Order: sequence, then structure tokens, then C-alpha cells
Amino acid sequence: MKHAVVEHASCDEADRQALYDQIEAEFDAIKQRYRAKLGPEDVAYIKGLRLKSRIAEVLGRGLLWISPDPLTFSLGVAFTWLHRNLESIEIGHNVLHGQYDYFPEIPQFHSHNFKWKAPVDEEGWRREHNGQHHVHTNVYEMDPDLNHGILRMNDRQPWNKYHLWQVPTYLFAAYPIVLYGFNAQNLGFRQADRATRFPQGNEGYAPVFPGGDEKTLRRRHWLSVGRVMAKEYLVMPLLAFATGYSFFKVMLGNMLVDGLNNYWISLTIQATHLTEPLQPEDALAHKGRWYLSQLDSTVNFKGGRRMSILWGHLNYQIEHHLFPDVPSRHYPDMAREVKQVCAKYNIPYKCNPNWGVAIRQYLSAMWRYSFPPKPPVRAAPVPGQQA
Repeated sequence: MKHAVVEHASCDEADRQALYDQIEAEFDAIKQRYRAKLGPEDVAYIKGLRLKSRIAEVLGRGLLWISPDPLTFSLGVAFTWLHRNLESIEIGHNVLHGQYDYFPEIPQFHSHNFKWKAPVDEEGWRREHNGQHHVHTNVYEMDPDLNHGILRMNDRQPWNKYHLWQVPTYLFAAYPIVLYGFNAQNLGFRQADRATRFPQGNEGYAPVFPGGDEKTLRRRHWLSVGRVMAKEYLVMPLLAFATGYSFFKVMLGNMLVDGLNNYWISLTIQATHLTEPLQPEDALAHKGRWYLSQLDSTVNFKGGRRMSILWGHLNYQIEHHLFPDVPSRHYPDMAREVKQVCAKYNIPYKCNPNWGVAIRQYLSAMWRYSFPPKPPVRAAPVPGQQA
């Protein structure tokens, strides 16, 4: 890493370890302060979000069902998208991180009880996302989210011809169905595909340990995907048809919602994970060093508090990676304290001015790594010197 605070040439190992201790203490103190603040307001927040989500679903599906004109159809898509989006990231993703496990009065929002309204197997997500990605963030061949699917996002990873097509493949094929793709990755199916298709197999990609034999995993995959697809593309359109409304209009509306929801989540998540530089494998050796690796691997972008809810507060990706089990509604306040610590120790705090800039930076990196690495430039021989 390039942090002057820990990489200065005059900083010996004892000084470095002492500094890691100080950084660990600073961030642990922030975490404990906010954990001590948890209480009824957090319970009210998550229950209120679920209520708003249900209201949006009723309005959205009702408008899609009966919409007599393009305006009401568009409103139906918008409200249904709001429901699906809240359930996917600000509720589902954060609940599965254990952010509400502290509250015995809301067991339905405890991570091991929660049923996600997304096409994702909950256990597979907790294993891959919580247990691997958040622990080994940006560590080569240890973080499954660093390079997933066919994605190549660093020079160390071997290049092959499939990477030439990664930008259009992700923008037009992977991102419209990204949650379905995440499920396939979390359950280990993507690594099996790469093993047969890529010349180097899974070299450069982290193995996923989903737990279970292939038959069980396939069953879990289709159960999690099927519960969403059956509702969106069979039950709701058939109910509309049975009551005299258009089967195809409801199906089209649900397809648009699905695509928009997946695009929104894709570009939020990908634009806030800075895939360079890679982190050392020993980042876990010291918690202070691990905190620094999380700061080095993620990037925020600015946005208002209400919009942050629609992003699942993942525009505060730094705070999410430092404190993944603290309720996300606290991230804007925690960010101020994190910035103070970063300034104190001369640690870069990376934040893009808006979502658009964050997306452009990510896409430019994806484009750059689509191509094979350039061969090193050889110095010209000095006249009269033997080659």
C-alpha cells in the first residue's frame, strides 16, 4: 500500500506494528460508540422500511395490473421497482450482514431467519459475500468478488480472449440479471464453467466454498431463483389474466422492474469497489492492517441521505467494509469520524463527487483490463556495449 503513515522507509517493524495498534484502536472505538447507540430508533427504521416497501408494492403492482395508459404503467413500474430495490439492498443485503441481529424484538430481521425477496440463496450469500469477500477484500485468488464470472480487473490475472468482450458482456448480459448471476457464483457454478472454458482454468479467480454436494446446491439455486421468477413471470401475470387484464402487460412491467433493479444494484456495487491495488495475503495478520486494506479497496461517492437509502447506503462503501454489521443508517455519521481518523494518520479517504463519476471510473478500468498486458519496454542498447 502507498499509505505514508505505514510505508515510510524510516518506519521499522516495531513502529509499524505500534501504528497498526493505534489505527485498530481508533476504528474499534468508532464501532463501539455506534453499537452503544443502537436502540428503538433502529428497530423503527427497519420496520418502517418494510412498511414503505409493502405500500410501494401494492401501489406498483396495482397500477401495472389495471393501467389504462402509458403514464399509469410507468408509475406502476416505478413503485414496483422501489419495492424490489428496498428489499434487495437496504433491507435484504444489510439484514444478511447481521445488522439487526442485536434486537430480540424483531427476529424476522435476524440474518439467519431472514427470507430475501431476491433470487439469491441466503446461506450461499453469507458464505461467499460475508465470509470471503468482506474478509479477504481485493486479495488475489482469495476474494471471489474481485474477479467474478469472466471479469478481469488487474494485471496479475492471466488474460484470455473472453476478456476482450467483458465490457459488452457485463453491460448487456450480466448486469440485467446480476442477482441471478450472483447466486450462481455464490454456489460455485461459475468456477466450474471457467474450469472448462478458460485456458488457465480458474487461475486468478478465488475458489468459492458453498457447502453441499452439487445436487443439493442445484436444488438450492433453483429454489431461490424460482421463488422470484414464479411470482414475477407466472403468478402475477396469471392473476391479471384471470381478472380480465393483460397477462403480457404485467409480465412486461415485471421484466422492466427486474432489469432496472439489477442494473441499479450492479452499478452501485461495482462502482464502489476499487479493484486496484491488490491487497497482501497477510492483511488479516493484524486488525489495524486489515482496516487499512478495507480503506484501500473501496471508494465512496457523494449523495443525499434519501438517495443513500436507494443505494442501500453502499455509496458509503468504505464505512460498510469497515463496519459491515452496524446498521447502515449510521454510515453518514460514521463517515465523518472515519475521515477524521484518515486525516490524522495521513490515510487516503477515497470519495467520488457523484455516482456518474464513480461509474465512469469503474467502466474505464474494466475496459483497460479487457486487453492483454503490454509487454515490458526493453531499454535500447548502449552503442559499443554487448547485447
